[in-house]
Amino acid sequence: MANKAASGLTALLLMTFGLPAFAESMGTGSSLDRRVQTAIYSPDEVFRVQATVGRGALVQLQSNETINQDTGLMVSGDPKAWSIGPNKAGNMVSLKPITDKEPDTNLTINTNRRTYLIELKLVKRKQDSTYLLRFTYPEPPKKSVSARRDPGNPCDGPVQNGPYQKRSSSESRSIAPYEGWDNGMLTCFRFTGNGPRPVLYQVLPDGTETVADMHNEQNVVVVHGVSRLFRFRLNGLVVEARPTAQVNTGYNFNGTTTGQIRELKHAEQ
Repeated sequence: MANKAASGLTALLLMTFGLPAFAESMGTGSSLDRRVQTAIYSPDEVFRVQATVGRGALVQLQSNETINQDTGLMVSGDPKAWSIGPNKAGNMVSLKPITDKEPDTNLTINTNRRTYLIELKLVKRKQDSTYLLRFTYPEPPKKSVSARRDPGNPCDGPVQNGPYQKRSSSESRSIAPYEGWDNGMLTCFRFTGNGPRPVLYQVLPDGTETVADMHNEQNVVVVHGVSRLFRFRLNGLVVEARPTAQVNTGYNFNGTTTGQIRELKHAEQ
């Protein structure tokens, strides 16, 4: 019998410890008067307001909140035990116990922004009561700014010609690319900083200039072709860039920048 009783007690204790704990959060009292309380708002917490008969309490919400909208709601578990009412703006709620006959109950307040869960508790001592409960609101977590994708080497391939030689005056260096290279089919110029970008021209064999056909990949300008000479112009500033190796301007019979091709063989019928 003793063993059975001990086993039953052990099982009861295990069940008790396995139950979830219910506890309301009390606001932190002011250094001047602990009945003026401030709580950190959380939608997952129940906040306690303690009051005595003959004394009122006030719940202060954020100034831009109101229950005076379609989403507004204020309901208590025992409306006959407490006198509850909002101000005209709908962001302050007054509470006052009407009876001392087991008036403990809960109050739900839903505003245009948040939901507040409040436990109303009657206490005997005035010094234990809540005269004012207000809230502080933690900053919402900032959306993490995803790191910008590294463009890597848009001019990748088995052929790598670079770095390019640059020529400019001391005044024009501010618009020069940081580096330049090509893969025999595409030319890349990498820039640093957020300064104004110059216009890129491709110098033709007869010495004339034409605006380069290109696109941007973050801080890399990718030219759709190669040339023996490029010029960057911004107002009166000029920078020239040329490859150090021989530029192949012949026709690309494979139509690839990697040098790899796939040959398809069909069986004879």
